[in-house]
Amino acid sequence: MNNSMMDISFRFRQLNKMQALTLCRELDSASYTEHSADEAGTEITVNEKNTKPRNYSALVILTPENIEAITMFYVRQGINLSQCDILINATLTNTTSFTLPVIVNQMLKHIDCPISFSVLN
Repeated sequence: MNNSMMDISFRFRQLNKMQALTLCRELDSASYTEHSADEAGTEITVNEKNTKPRNYSALVILTPENIEAITMFYVRQGINLSQCDILINATLTNTTSFTLPVIVNQMLKHIDCPISFSVLN
């Protein structure tokens, strides 16, 4: 028996606060998380000013209805191709392979970005 699950999202990896809020306003299926621009994450003392810029990662569930809105946001905001990808989260049970749905190819026709995988067994 094959009980595989797959979540497919378009991910913007380095948005500023205004871009993250705009994306969530334009697309109901969008969500974002805040992270430090310094991925190493150093501690800041009480007397030191926190001047590190904050970046936001945003996920949009990839559906046929969202492709055009994602593409328009990408173009209007001038997002760099290296700052986005298609994120595939797959949970595989009793199988070692899976096939990506057509929606991934459709999105790649609009924005030819990398594909990232997270696979759990």
